[in-house]
Parts: sequence; C-alpha cells; structure tokens
Amino acid sequence: MNVALASQHPHPGTGKAEMSYEGAPSAVSPAGTKDLIGGDGPPMTKAEFEQAKQIFFERCAGCHGVLRKGATGKPLTPDITRKRGTAYLKTFITYGSPAGMPNWGTSGELSPAQVDLMARYLQHEPPVPPEFGMKEMKATWKVLVPPEKRPKKQMNDLNLSNLFSVTLRDAGKIALIDGDTKKIITTIKTGYAVHISRLSASGRYLFVIGRDAKINMIDLWMKVPQTVAEIKVGLEARSVETSKYKGWEDKYAIAGTYWPPQYVIMDGQTLEPLKIVSTRGMTVDTQEYHPEPRVAAIVASHERPEFIVNVKETGKVLMVDYEDINNLKVTSIDAARFLHDGGWDSTQRYFLTAANKSNKIVVVDSKTDKLVKMIEVGKIPHPGRGANFKDPKYGPVWATSHLGDENIAVIGT
Repeated sequence: MNVALASQHPHPGTGKAEMSYEGAPSAVSPAGTKDLIGGDGPPMTKAEFEQAKQIFFERCAGCHGVLRKGATGKPLTPDITRKRGTAYLKTFITYGSPAGMPNWGTSGELSPAQVDLMARYLQHEPPVPPEFGMKEMKATWKVLVPPEKRPKKQMNDLNLSNLFSVTLRDAGKIALIDGDTKKIITTIKTGYAVHISRLSASGRYLFVIGRDAKINMIDLWMKVPQTVAEIKVGLEARSVETSKYKGWEDKYAIAGTYWPPQYVIMDGQTLEPLKIVSTRGMTVDTQEYHPEPRVAAIVASHERPEFIVNVKETGKVLMVDYEDINNLKVTSIDAARFLHDGGWDSTQRYFLTAANKSNKIVVVDSKTDKLVKMIEVGKIPHPGRGANFKDPKYGPVWATSHLGDENIAVIGT
C-alpha cells in the first residue's frame, strides 16, 4: 500500500521537465503503419492492437523508438518482452523505474486495463511506418509564389532584426510579433507543433518545420509576410536550416527527420527536394546497427560549405559538404550517443551540442572538422542553442540548462 501511495506522485527518479520531454508524442500517424499481429504474442483483437498502438505512439515512441529498438529508453522488441512476460511488464509499466521510466499506472496516466493492454502489445512485433522518399516528398511540394514573382525589395516597414517567430503549438500556426511595438503582425498556418524557426542567411526568409515534418518558407519582404513554398519531408521531424557559408548563402536548405531516419537537401529558393541521405548505421559505442537513428539539430557552418548534422541514436556528428551534392562528401565524427540540440560559441567556429542521455556536451571545430572534446555535465543537458555571454572572471562562456536537474553548466569558450 505504501509503495502504491508513494508512486501516485511523479516518480522520484523522473522530474516533471524530463517526463514532459521524454513522453512527448510521436508525430508518426499510427493509422499509416503496417500491423504485424502474430500468433506468438498474447491474444489481442484488432481493436485492442489499434488502441495500444495509439497509446505507444503518443506516450512511448519518443523514448523507445518507433520500431522499439531503443533510443533514450531501452529496446522493447518481442525477443526481450516475451521473456519478461505479461506480469513483469505490467508491474514495470505501472510503477516505472529510477532510470527514468514514468510510473504510467500509479500516476493515473494509464488505467489498469490500459496497462494490461500495453503489456500484451509489447510482446507482438512492432508496426512499421512507411518510408518517405523522393516520390512522396515531391507529391507534397508546392511553390505558391515563384522566386521571379516575389518582391524585389522589402514591401513593409517591419524591423526584421527585431521580429519574433512564436510557435502556436496546438493551433498549427506561428505568430510573427513586432519586437518594437509588441504587436502581432500576422499568424501563418504551418505544420503541427512547429519545433524550430530559422532565418535565411539574408534575413529575408523564415523557415519553420513542424513535428509532422512540414516546412514553410515564409517571405518577410512581402507587405504581409506569407508562405511562398512548402513541403513535407517525412512523418516526423525537428530541424531545418539554410546554407550560410560565403558565396553559398541560401543556395540550399536542409531538413532532418525522426522518421524516416534521413536528411534531405533542397533548393534554397523553392524547397525542391534534391538529395535524400539515410542515417541508418552503426552506433559509436557498441558498433551495432541501429535502424532508427533520428536526425536532431542541424546548423550551417560559417567556416566551410557544410551542414553539421546531429544523428541522435548512433552518436555521430556529420559534416555534410554541399559543394557537389551529386557526389556528396560527408565527414563522420564519432561523438557520444543521444545527440540532440546545440549551438555556436560566440565566434561561430565551435559547435557545442548536447548528448543528452550521455550527460555530455560535445565540442566540434567546424574549421578543422574535428572533435575537440566531450565535457561531462549534469543530467540530460538541454541547451536549445545555448547561451553565450561574457563572464567577468572567465571571459566568453557558453551555458546550458538540464532537464534532469536544476543546475546550469557554464563552459569557457
């Protein structure tokens, strides 16, 4: 009784911020997956399987992966779960673990019937989402205003250097807010839950990407800023960026997806998809094949004509040279697993990025394409882009917060 009562509160090993982050729903639609209800798992009806699949994609896929091969959470493939059995799985789902597994049952998030449902579901083969290649991308690609029909000069009086792009998450929109007057200029329909807004090198275009992998290219020079091109690059995504190196400004755009695990290079003026590259491959630690290494942060180098791509589950930082995309050159830097977000130091030479479940900050030199060092920090660093400022004693520093504790790590740069 005492154990159950204690567990009605958030799990002592899992903070509220961590639980919100780890439990974020996948944007992959369960309805589009290929179901594999086999005779080797516990009995399930088709309706039960559909319900369990919906719960898994909403509650569990963010940690354990769409294919259940493991990501920041443990793998949950049938060869493992069937050995554990239904009773064990029900207990684990109900009470959670100090390692970060939420207590779905005693917290009231899942009913006892749903816990039983999930324990049986996990002993069946995982449903497989469809791939998303060039054919699928081009079917969603729209150029709403061709480059030649766009303004030749800024047609509004907005101070573009003080314009805010604000995510209206559940509404599937962004709001553009004038930083000078604090007024909303306009709201623009986007994909679901825009994860990131990125300015082009010129400052004219705003690129936003929703968790559903839809990209909007917004022209800020129009009298009222509006979408001029759009495309869907997968089923779930987090990152978009444009080329920044001198002489290559805005020639290309790039987006990385959680599913399928890949990135795509696009025309920077129209979003036409040009080159798709898979990120499936071997992990840096155990040298094992991972079928679902998600693309997290992407930044554009100022030192070379390259994009810097974080591959989450394999722990690799990819330096993607876009000088010749038909003969793409990629330098792969072994870092640490579970790479996520990060940003530049004040010189825009060094990329500092979080390997969140490894509790490390990885430092990459974009001039030499080399790993500089990996720095141990607190639990689950989550910097966004990080914060650069000058410390009176240590000079230029870069700082990150953490999801797993209340500390701020400050790194001298």
